[in-house]
Amino acid sequence: MISEINSVPFVDLKTNFSEIKNEYFEIISSIIDNTSFILGKKVKEFEEAFAKYINVKFAIALNSGTTALHLALISSGIGKNDEVITVPNSFFATSEAIAYTGAKPKFVDIDPITFNIDSTKIRSIISDKTKAIIPVHLYGQPCDF
Repeated sequence: MISEINSVPFVDLKTNFSEIKNEYFEIISSIIDNTSFILGKKVKEFEEAFAKYINVKFAIALNSGTTALHLALISSGIGKNDEVITVPNSFFATSEAIAYTGAKPKFVDIDPITFNIDSTKIRSIISDKTKAIIPVHLYGQPCDF
């Protein structure tokens, strides 16, 4: 029989949520009542508040990280026949966003200690077609730039 292990919680999500629960449900109910699931007033308010918070003119809320990566690549001029260096041990959205632009993902090995991109190996795979590098931060460890 496995005995229960007592431990100190890393984060007390229940207490944190209880502090914002009423406000959270009020906002969610408003969105449901107005059927403004995509875009809508609350999204616009969030974009404006977030832009102000990070001190920029505009912020755009997107439906996913995949879309964010895709738009970042497009806005950087990445397209057909370009190469984008990244790691193979990321969620598939990284490579998917690259392929969706018409570019080709080019994989570089990872550092066996951090599991992040091995920055010492990037230079050896850069070619004339390389237009960008997408490092992927994993397990709370930022990549070594």
